[in-house]
Amino acid sequence: MLISLAVVLQLDMADKTHNETTLSRADAAEYLRSLGATLAGESGSWTVPVGNKRVEIQPDDEITVETTVDERSRMLGDDITSTTVELRWKESGESAEGGD
Repeated sequence: MLISLAVVLQLDMADKTHNETTLSRADAAEYLRSLGATLAGESGSWTVPVGNKRVEIQPDDEITVETTVDERSRMLGDDITSTTVELRWKESGESAEGGD
């Protein structure tokens, strides 16, 4: 089963594009590899596919990477594990350390 949802929200000066989809492990790994390959590209811009939309962003040379694994055991139903990888940088070209 493939579930896909894309949402674009505009709040003040910020845009947020969100997509959630179900992929096989192999397809999810390929998606992550393609993100890494385009991030490492020489152009300076990074095109991120989000559902049926492509978002072009300009990451700084230094990026703060935050990884979280959340494991939840449920009394009833299946256990749930989620992993979040967040990449953060300053748009002004300053170091991304110290984040928000």
